[in-house]
Amino acid sequence: MNCLICVGVAQRIQCAGPWEERDCPDCGRYRVSDELILTLMEQGQIFDVSKTRSWLASQRIDGFIPSIEVHEALLVP
Repeated sequence: MNCLICVGVAQRIQCAGPWEERDCPDCGRYRVSDELILTLMEQGQIFDVSKTRSWLASQRIDGFIPSIEVHEALLVP
């Protein structure tokens, strides 16, 4: 399975709800909403790897698995 952020090798984690969860050696463990994945695919967008990794790191301070939803993603054409 591939990381949804950097496209490197990642482990897919089973989770409840409308999410895809991954554990990547470089990006860490995170969730991305199915809605965001579909939006990215439809618009031909990808994550900015360094900005996303920084955001994920800032979200982990509270000890929770970060979840990226549509309203948190920056979609740039």
